[in-house]
Amino acid sequence: MSNFFIYMYAAAITMPIPILLIFYFIYRKIYRHKWKAIHKTTNLATLLFILSVDLLAKVLFEQSFFGYILLVLLLVLTGAIIIQYRLHEEIVFKRAWKGFWRFNTLLFGFLYISLSLYGLAGKLLAL
Repeated sequence: MSNFFIYMYAAAITMPIPILLIFYFIYRKIYRHKWKAIHKTTNLATLLFILSVDLLAKVLFEQSFFGYILLVLLLVLTGAIIIQYRLHEEIVFKRAWKGFWRFNTLLFGFLYISLSLYGLAGKLLAL
């Protein structure tokens, strides 16, 4: 049983987009609301993309970038809090966290696609 979870975790990290589509359809059946399913899937996508970018970077560059990823996450959170303070002069952490999390979905999704294309191009040129 524990091997099943290990294989599911490995599949989710190495192939996040098909896994996210599966979770979207599961959430769509559970919540019966398209936008709620999209929001839940996006929350899951952020975590999967962060872990996938770390794994791809380890495979492509043969070193860990986990510390740099944590630094980027802290800088983005700091930026979200500063932006919220400047716009509203009041910090509501829940709102700042939501903006932080959504921005990271875009950032790490773009990084995942970029690293995947870089790795694919590198392998094709090595042939």
